[in-house]
Amino acid sequence: MLLADVVATSHAVAATRSRTAKVTALAELLRGLNEPDEVATVTSYLAGALRQRRTGLGWRSLSDLPPPADEATLTVREVHAAFEAMSTMSGAGSQAARAAATSALFGRATADEQTWLRSIVTGEVRQGALDSLVQDALAVAGGVPAASVRRAAMMAGSTVDIAVAALTGGEEALAAFVLQVGRPVLPMLASSAGSVTEAMAKAGGGTVAIDSKLDGVRIQVHRRGDEVL
Repeated sequence: MLLADVVATSHAVAATRSRTAKVTALAELLRGLNEPDEVATVTSYLAGALRQRRTGLGWRSLSDLPPPADEATLTVREVHAAFEAMSTMSGAGSQAARAAATSALFGRATADEQTWLRSIVTGEVRQGALDSLVQDALAVAGGVPAASVRRAAMMAGSTVDIAVAALTGGEEALAAFVLQVGRPVLPMLASSAGSVTEAMAKAGGGTVAIDSKLDGVRIQVHRRGDEVL
């Protein structure tokens, strides 16, 4: 898949306020994927993040880019491979090597692709609701309940890690993701309601518990027998 297809979808999602339209656009792109590694990369990109935790790049690294390419030729796999190579660079000469790799990658990108790549590197892709939208889109593209996708992603600790199962394995594959000691559980995503009555209905009715939410660091404690990890 061309990076241009991902960029175009990201722009289409950002251009509408309709959640349904956003999910439809994302699902259409996800349906066109076949290879597991490509599924993982595109899922991560649509959620506004690189698959690499660190690349060594920042605003300063991207301040002096080569002229953009006239034609879109970059594939998603090539982009992922380039960032993967950058993430492993260290030691003497790594700064120059990373600069050269950055120039080579961005030199093959069109103007729109350069802007989008800069945004994803710096964590500023703005298209609304990111991970939550991608989970809903995976459900639509894979023909599985959104609740099953959200549960699997929560248990796996990552939407990327359950993307292939959602698209190709159905509910049975999603159900295989269960609690695993040492694997972080994703925080549950909040949803809104127009009134207290609607909120109670969404919560299943009956008795509910309400607690205060304070901003801060989320901490999980995992225990296997007497061993605390």
